[in-house]
Amino acid sequence: MMLKMLRPMRLLRSRWLRPHAGLLLRRALWQATPRGVAIGLACGVFFGILIPFGQMLVAILAAALLRGNLLLAAVGTLVTNPLTAPFVYWGAHRLGRWMFEWPPQAGIEATAAAAVQARESLWTQVTNLDFGTATLHLATGLAACAAAGGALAYVIGFCAIRWHQQRHAGRTVSASDAPRG
Repeated sequence: MMLKMLRPMRLLRSRWLRPHAGLLLRRALWQATPRGVAIGLACGVFFGILIPFGQMLVAILAAALLRGNLLLAAVGTLVTNPLTAPFVYWGAHRLGRWMFEWPPQAGIEATAAAAVQARESLWTQVTNLDFGTATLHLATGLAACAAAGGALAYVIGFCAIRWHQQRHAGRTVSASDAPRG
């Protein structure tokens, strides 16, 4: 049943996808070229980290506009899933906070403030939390992680597909050069 749903023509009967049929059915967007794979994977990882909801649709649209592989754009968004998302967002918040509190003196003062805050109750900590600053730290950290992750995914995707193609080309050449008996 699921395979029937994934047929391209059936998908394009949707009123949401029909206007984009020409773009989505381009054969080049589904082939594994080094550039296409790298762009698709980079778009997927970038938007997978940066956007918490609707990331797959945005990544596919961005990959289509940049002529990247659509399947890998969708797969790349899975870098953040229910198991990894808390760690990604926690790490991005810490990174963003570190980026804004760069001078070492601020770190010493923050450690002293954290020691005082640790003695307070959880409710007091939650009510005194500055959500504007926390959101700024998170957004900054997510942007930095998304940019670094997208660039790393581009390099890994490009190198991996080139290695695979060279390895596969080496096999076909060596197989055709083999003596026939």
